[in-house]
Amino acid sequence: MSIHPLAAVSPEARLGRGVKIGAFASVEAGVELGDHCLVASGAVIKSGVTAGCHNEFCEHSVIGGAPQHVARPADVGRVIIGDHNVFREHVTVHRGLKPGCDTIVGSSNYVMAGGHFGHDSLVGNSCIFANGSMLGGHVQIEDKAFVSGAVAVHQFCRVGRLAMVGGHARVTQDIPPYMLVDGQSGCIVGLNVVGLRRSGHTGEDIADLKNAYRIIYRRGLSWQEVLETLRTEFRAGPVLHLRDFLGSGKRGFTQERRAPPNATLRLRVADDAPVVAPALRSKAG
Repeated sequence: MSIHPLAAVSPEARLGRGVKIGAFASVEAGVELGDHCLVASGAVIKSGVTAGCHNEFCEHSVIGGAPQHVARPADVGRVIIGDHNVFREHVTVHRGLKPGCDTIVGSSNYVMAGGHFGHDSLVGNSCIFANGSMLGGHVQIEDKAFVSGAVAVHQFCRVGRLAMVGGHARVTQDIPPYMLVDGQSGCIVGLNVVGLRRSGHTGEDIADLKNAYRIIYRRGLSWQEVLETLRTEFRAGPVLHLRDFLGSGKRGFTQERRAPPNATLRLRVADDAPVVAPALRSKAG
């Protein structure tokens, strides 16, 4: 164990083997850090935090802050963190709003500078959060999701497994698993095929998900018909998780971005110009 003489570490904190704490870092009473964690200079680990092994808390990150809520009770929940996570500079993770309701972060997640996890967030494993990404209270992020820079996820929303959210997107409804979200429009633009391949999904898995995508977004079925069709046509593979996710939604789901019919820009022709048939037309985007 290595604790810099200028660090402020409570004698009531429980530290594992090989923990390193830098200058001006603060570890408050009641904190539990597993083996080989690193608390860099200026980082603050507040009371109510339990973290596993090999976690890295970089400069000026604040883990375990009080929930940002105008009706915050005197007693609040905790922050529970798994193993092998990286919290880069100025990341903030807030405690659960009520006792027994915790903010939970899994293992092997990478949170880049300025990221924020609101109270009662539930983050899975092997997720990536780019600079300035923000999760509101009660947000759920499933395994291997990728949340790009400056993305804001509204409270109580869910982001499904292996979904990829483009930069600056505003997420106000659930994003189903395996989907790719355009940052500019905030709409779904297809499957995260690259992520699926990198995660080891087979060509058959991807083909099934493409068929499921058409059922959900292209057939014009009612919602109950969508769920029933997915149930009857797919008996195994990732579509089962997709259907379960869709069947448990409460906020609605992010829509597909499709160009509306006749989305063309008709160019203006001078009054004295010769008539040309057909008139020149150009795509509007």
